[in-house]
Amino acid sequence: MNRMTLAVTALLAAFVAACVTINVYFPEAAAAEAADRIIDKVRGAESDGQTSRLRPEMPSYESNVLLAFANGMARLIVSDAQAQGSVDFDKPSPKKQALENSLAQRFSSLKPYFDSGAIGLTDSGLIEIRDRGLVPLKDRNTVVQLVAAQNSDWNDLYSEIAQLNGRPEWQDDIRRTFAQRWVAKADKGWYYREGGVWKQK
Repeated sequence: MNRMTLAVTALLAAFVAACVTINVYFPEAAAAEAADRIIDKVRGAESDGQTSRLRPEMPSYESNVLLAFANGMARLIVSDAQAQGSVDFDKPSPKKQALENSLAQRFSSLKPYFDSGAIGLTDSGLIEIRDRGLVPLKDRNTVVQLVAAQNSDWNDLYSEIAQLNGRPEWQDDIRRTFAQRWVAKADKGWYYREGGVWKQK
């Protein structure tokens, strides 16, 4: 009986660890796909039409009694929402839709300043004025306001995506993923900041 108890305990611990691992690790590939779609929308670019969603593969359990028991116990410990739910970085909400639209509407006014090198992408998923001298004096206040508004919307969007997935702790990971994808999709000649240093693509 002691061996049976030890076996069940060991299996239970293994399954709980597996479930926690599935739910804790940030699914970067799915985030990158969603980031690409959102960035394309903001830029007004055509997407590739792919609408894949992440569906985490849950481990398949053998039909013996010990595994079934361990699986049942793991489901009691890990909430059903976490164990059964799937991550969806494209999950809609009125706020998310409004933020994406706002970012897209403002981008056309910002693009000339990306092209000139006046503003650049940061490694925190935001934008920043890189060289005020490249902005005509009469336009500087406008550009400052545009950059501030765009950054505010990006911050809110990263937070909203994390909240919609019930993972507020993923906000920094989402931000980092978007920053990486923005650089990957940046036009030739655009500037991006990496490790505190401005680089030109």
